[in-house]
Amino acid sequence: MEGHGLEKFKGTDLIATSATRNWTLLSAELRSHQAGEIAAFTPQNGEITQVIRCGASAISDRASGGVRQEVTARTGTMWLCPSGIREEATRLSVDFQECLHVYLPHHSFLRPVAEGIVNFGPQDLRYQAQVSNPVVHEMTREIARELNDETSSGGLKMDALAVRLIAILAQDHAEVSHSPLPVALAKGQLDRRRLNRVLEFIETRLESDISVSDLADAACFSLFHFVRAFHSAMGRSPHAYLSERRLDRAKQLLAYSNTSLIDVAFVSRFSGQANFTKAFTRTMGVSPGRYRRAFR
Repeated sequence: MEGHGLEKFKGTDLIATSATRNWTLLSAELRSHQAGEIAAFTPQNGEITQVIRCGASAISDRASGGVRQEVTARTGTMWLCPSGIREEATRLSVDFQECLHVYLPHHSFLRPVAEGIVNFGPQDLRYQAQVSNPVVHEMTREIARELNDETSSGGLKMDALAVRLIAILAQDHAEVSHSPLPVALAKGQLDRRRLNRVLEFIETRLESDISVSDLADAACFSLFHFVRAFHSAMGRSPHAYLSERRLDRAKQLLAYSNTSLIDVAFVSRFSGQANFTKAFTRTMGVSPGRYRRAFR
């Protein structure tokens, strides 16, 4: 899934992208921006922008609908932009070596709206600069980490994060205030029958893409309710459990089959062998090749 970065940021350098990843509810990019002007644009997705690295005394100047926002930007500075508004040219005083752009498309909001959990879409996001919400900042750090260091269950992890992110944005950063979200934040439990159904679903699809919506459907739970219920039942998040099972599968293939490393990477749902090797080594302390040789 792609955002609108290719159209909005023509001529900028793309450092990393989720376009090749199985992220279904949000997409993200890391880009570098040179000092100067970013042309006027009307985004079709809600957008969160955060500075990861920039030069000293950086000034960002943007405007939309007569609202001008000139801020001193530094590492961590964050902006929000709703979909469908005409954003005038943005001016940067110095090079921004690294910026995170997170895109929230309309389809990400359809299910929570249908479930009556939020009455909020990407067009309802506040046009805001210097966002200081620590929860949103922690989520964007998670997104940047996943872009830089892919995990085997990154798609599921980012789906779950998107669900929480939409709830927080609806509650704290909507142009018009919304009521609290009791269903999204409620606690609940998966009974053994539903939990077994979810675990069986995961087990039979370890080599396929799995979304948080798939698991919520298998459990017959609300999308917003499911992640908390699973964590309560299993003591860990769905993406952590899925990562464990895919790692076990990768170890079996390395130890007891002649499956090539690149095929093991794809079976484990990595976008390439290099990312698989990096993640496997980080978890196991040895590379996949060395792990395999120990069984030969």
